[in-house]
Amino acid sequence: MNPVKGEENTMAPTSTTLSTPGSLIAGNKRLDSFIDSEIKIRTVDNEEISGKLFTVDPITSCLALNCQKVSLNGQPSQKYGFRIIKISHIKELISFEPKKPNDRKKPVEPTKDSIETVYAQASSAPRKVYIDQINQREAEAIKLASQQAARIGVGVTKDAQAIFDALSKTLPCRWAKDSIVVMDEVIISPPYNEENCRANASSTASLTRVKKVLEGEKKRLGAISK
Repeated sequence: MNPVKGEENTMAPTSTTLSTPGSLIAGNKRLDSFIDSEIKIRTVDNEEISGKLFTVDPITSCLALNCQKVSLNGQPSQKYGFRIIKISHIKELISFEPKKPNDRKKPVEPTKDSIETVYAQASSAPRKVYIDQINQREAEAIKLASQQAARIGVGVTKDAQAIFDALSKTLPCRWAKDSIVVMDEVIISPPYNEENCRANASSTASLTRVKKVLEGEKKRLGAISK
């Protein structure tokens, strides 16, 4: 970077290799000492990345850079975005621009995608948590999961499950071991043909209906498998 005539070049070249892969030390300085400074790094893939160092997290061994985005035509845009980079992926610190002493004295108007906006959002008071609503959602989720699990036959064939799924689209069904119980009135036993349907004498109408639906679904499933 060439300095503008009459101005000091504050972007100081360092070309400092990290002490060890994943180290938080660059030369004789810690990486977190460059927070709020403009830095330029080179990754192990030889990609050069420039941006303002937002934070260094020793727990995840990552750092966050606030980088200027590039438009579709390759020109720098007015928008900024964060890049999270593993410290072990950084080969060297190429250069940095030290923080200006009066930077924090100047009021900054928060704008979209700015660090100030993100910080303000993160620092806002947490919303109230409604325990009753959480418990209700949990109960509904457990009920739905139980219903879905009940629709899966245990130790049944693929064809038997396909018949159950087809019948349950129009009629309420449940499994009773390897038999299908329809409307709690009709039982369909393996191999799930019309002659395998049985019901009490009081459920003759339901038995006729189930047989008709079963016949149609088996024909449809047979046509699909051909």
